[in-house]
Amino acid sequence: MRRSLLSALTIAVLALTGCGGSEPEPPAETGAVTTEDAKTTSLDEVTVEGELEAKPEVSFEAPLVIAESAHKVLSEGDGAAVEDGQQVTAHMTMVSGTSGEVLESSYDAESPSGFPMDTTQINQALYDSILDVPVGSRVLLSLNGSPQAGQPSQTLVYVVDVIGAENIPEPLERAEGTEVEPQEGLPEVTRDDTGKPSISQPEGEAPTELVVSPTIEGEGPEVEEGQKVNVHYTGWLWDDASEPFDSSWDRGEPFAVEGVGTAPVIEGWNEALIDQPVGSQLIVVIPPEKGYGEAGSPPSIPGNATLVFVIDILSAVG
Repeated sequence: MRRSLLSALTIAVLALTGCGGSEPEPPAETGAVTTEDAKTTSLDEVTVEGELEAKPEVSFEAPLVIAESAHKVLSEGDGAAVEDGQQVTAHMTMVSGTSGEVLESSYDAESPSGFPMDTTQINQALYDSILDVPVGSRVLLSLNGSPQAGQPSQTLVYVVDVIGAENIPEPLERAEGTEVEPQEGLPEVTRDDTGKPSISQPEGEAPTELVVSPTIEGEGPEVEEGQKVNVHYTGWLWDDASEPFDSSWDRGEPFAVEGVGTAPVIEGWNEALIDQPVGSQLIVVIPPEKGYGEAGSPPSIPGNATLVFVIDILSAVG
């Protein structure tokens, strides 16, 4: 499921940051009101109108301050109950308790949000509000965030329309699919019994453009922008592939690319993984401008280095 516009704002607010269990930090807003400035109220003061599967109309007397996170089911759907560990798809509308104005809604983006029912990845309050709720339900949720960057906190009100929930497949342990011949001119890829890859020494001039070529074509869904993608990988220098400079296989656990497309990884990775089927193994050649550039990443990666990665795509969720 492609993450909507809200993933950068709503899910960032609802997601855990730093140590697990911390309170969410909502976006600062001029004129935010604290419990010292206004009478503390409750979700009973909030009115939500409109049909399900359409942007709700949310109204209350602002400023609204709710000291503790709270939630209630406004209307119950007839689908299966949401379970721990599932991937939820929902339309989410976020309203400022300070002004009463809609800050953002996935209905405007015409694309729902996706999040896992996993308290290591989302806020406990969101988890609690959705757990055991039938698909097709509309849920009202409030969060009262902590002050940040010198700004006072504010209550945020969410209307969550739960439109789907599905079990998340267990990540693969290695690439699985159909063996294919990689692009001509790329090094040969071999694998040991565990699936850990090795490559032959590349020959000739290094490519000046990003090269993405499968050696195994997976049969899973294609990776979409914004997803969390688990991979195993090994990286070498084009000029010297005698030893890898980094490998998740050596660490004994996959690597998670959070928010692929704009993830905090080198540009070549963000581009290479999009639209590739889960289960695939890719050989990816990354020129310096899409890698570590002139500076490199000392001591293992010199400046202006062309990189070669073999990447197994094990799962993609979100």
